[in-house]
Amino acid sequence: FVKEKDGYYSTTMSNVPAFHEEPRMPPEDELRAWMLVYYTDRQPLEPDQLYSQLGRETYEDYKSALKVNDDIKKATAEAIGDATSPEDKLRRLFDFCRAKIRNIYDDAEGLTPEQRAKMKENKNAADVLKRGFGTGQDIDILFTAMATAAGFESRVTRTSDRSEWFFDSHSIDDFQLNIYNVAVKVGDNWKFFDPASKYVPFGMLRWQEEDQQTLIPDPKTPVFVKTPLSPPEKSKLTRRAVLRLSEDGTLEGSVRIEYTGHLAAEIKEDNDDDSPAQREDTLKESVKERMSTAELTDIKIENVTDPDKPFIYSYHIKVPGYAQRTGKRLFLQPAFFVHGIPAMFTSTARKYPVYFSFPWSEDDEVTIELPAGFSLDNADAPAPFRAGNISEYKPMMGVTQDNKRLVAKRSFYFGGGGVLMFPTSSYPQVKRLFDDLNTADNHTITLKQATAAASPQ
Repeated sequence: FVKEKDGYYSTTMSNVPAFHEEPRMPPEDELRAWMLVYYTDRQPLEPDQLYSQLGRETYEDYKSALKVNDDIKKATAEAIGDATSPEDKLRRLFDFCRAKIRNIYDDAEGLTPEQRAKMKENKNAADVLKRGFGTGQDIDILFTAMATAAGFESRVTRTSDRSEWFFDSHSIDDFQLNIYNVAVKVGDNWKFFDPASKYVPFGMLRWQEEDQQTLIPDPKTPVFVKTPLSPPEKSKLTRRAVLRLSEDGTLEGSVRIEYTGHLAAEIKEDNDDDSPAQREDTLKESVKERMSTAELTDIKIENVTDPDKPFIYSYHIKVPGYAQRTGKRLFLQPAFFVHGIPAMFTSTARKYPVYFSFPWSEDDEVTIELPAGFSLDNADAPAPFRAGNISEYKPMMGVTQDNKRLVAKRSFYFGGGGVLMFPTSSYPQVKRLFDDLNTADNHTITLKQATAAASPQ
């Protein structure tokens, strides 16, 4: 730093290389140079001392807000009802807080900044319960207090957002612990909850807060505990299509798509403050990006704001020219749901590690009624492959007994074993896996039109 006039200081960096984004890379702040300058009233401490002090201070900061009064005890007993297991009790408290308390910063609530400004500030869990609205942190506070009233050891925790940076508990960057969740001790283990995030399933956190070191406050011995990472089957994309192929290559029929877990949370957040017409337009645009001739009708979009049920699209689709007609043959890509999706990684070189947000899985089934007079000419299925416990692709293809329908199934998952980060040295292997997936998804089969029998002379 260089001292300037009037008490200011300046610093300069030269020859800083340009930053170029790459697909599926870690947060930008993990890759490029940056500097944080901030004021603190803390004395310099070693990391262990710093976080121990922070954990004790946080416990004291929330002590009065988490006080359990008679109203909270009564509401807790009513919410739990006849539940007996720890999980069932916590589930009912979780559902109560999510259903009964409005999050004033949830965009789906439709509140203006002026309306929020007029609302009274909640000072404790009892205020939140009484008024029925609050911030996301207020909802967490009420859930923590109710869990305590139910006999659980409960804490408001501090963690970080791994979409912004990767927190390291050996560093002294406590400002990164700016995300709050709830930890409840069940048996010997801490379980983590986020009732304030409307679309995050019970027992999960936002993906940004999973697999993160989390500070659990305590009056004596605060500890760091890593939040669990939800496995691929918790965030699942299930797609079904029953279609009919015409002689001219037009594909038409009904489609149903379901999203769960983190996939559902993301798409619900994207849609919840849109009008029904806007939601339909978003769907149409996303399909037409893959298949430009697609026509969608009878669109239904279900559970957009339901915190528990899968987000569901269903519609009728018509795609002129989906299959290519050449003479007496039709060339068809059975993997309808991934048709037109480009390769994930196109560059042969890589500067930064490859990073995925969360594990996910896909389960597709497509049934296609073949045009009259056509039969399979070359209908081999693509080969399955596996990458240890990290990923697996399994296709299956066959025809019904009457030879009138083709059934193509496809399953895929990624992120098994919690592996989401790959060093630059592993880029060729990661690229090859997704190249193989893209090749398999674009697998083409041939249908041949039967030759009409010659007329007798």
